[in-house]
Amino acid sequence: MKPYYQDSAVTLYCGDCREIVPQLGTFDLLLTDPPYGCSATTGWGGKYDSFSIAGDDTTELRDWIISVIDSPFILFGSPRIERPKCDAVLIWAKGEHTGMGDLAFPWKPDFEEIYIKGKSVFSGKRTTSVLRYNARTDSGRLHPTEKPTGLIVELLNKTTAHTILDPFAGSGTTGRAAKDLGRQCVMIERKEKYCEIAANRMRQEVLPMFEE
Repeated sequence: MKPYYQDSAVTLYCGDCREIVPQLGTFDLLLTDPPYGCSATTGWGGKYDSFSIAGDDTTELRDWIISVIDSPFILFGSPRIERPKCDAVLIWAKGEHTGMGDLAFPWKPDFEEIYIKGKSVFSGKRTTSVLRYNARTDSGRLHPTEKPTGLIVELLNKTTAHTILDPFAGSGTTGRAAKDLGRQCVMIERKEKYCEIAANRMRQEVLPMFEE
């Protein structure tokens, strides 16, 4: 099984995680942004117009990865879908410029949930469970569901995990954050165009910590 990209901190595979994960070892932490199971699409203009997510019609992929990776996890998800069994739920507040939803309501859906399980690797100063990081705008995004690097860094800073798995890697934000923090990360992404983006991000030197 040949990596698409590899350096001293990050290994990236291009392919279906259901085929690759069974060939991997164990990890301290599963940190990933799986298909939520809500059949999400977007009509937002620009390069991601009418984007849909493969496997997002059910929670099958999310539930599968939880069942085969026996480790603590940090998973992103939608408040519209039944939560996985977890120990805590955090809120990612995405900022004023996100969320359309049902225009008949005076509130827009501008947050996502983050599911935490496995107390053994989580530590640090107690802080708010609402994490405020602006979502990337259309002009700045490398992937339609890209998460801010600063958000992933904050989550990783609450763990002692050294080896991290992200089987739904997208543009490689988990790997970028892990590398910047001196952690080891294995990523899997099924689309080669995003593997190329992720690999290019990994080729950069370790970046100074900042919020996106």
